[in-house]
Amino acid sequence: APKTPSVTVRPSGEIEEGSSVTLSCSSDANPAAEYTWFKNNQPLPWEPSQPHTFPSVRPEDRGTYRCQAENQYGLLSSNSIFMDVQ
Repeated sequence: APKTPSVTVRPSGEIEEGSSVTLSCSSDANPAAEYTWFKNNQPLPWEPSQPHTFPSVRPEDRGTYRCQAENQYGLLSSNSIFMDVQ
């Protein structure tokens, strides 16, 4: 089954409106995991590939994000990360 996935935000620190932001989800899984992203616990219609980039982040993108890693042996959710947009 997948190991507990982790979410990272690049750049770290303050995120300014209009900047490019990348959310990554990683998990150690064999076979490879498929990822589902959630914002404020609602599933997002993002491609399951990694990572996800906001080319120009907006205030409405502010929220709590997490990802879920799933393969045929199991399903695990990551930590949640709050993305603030200044």
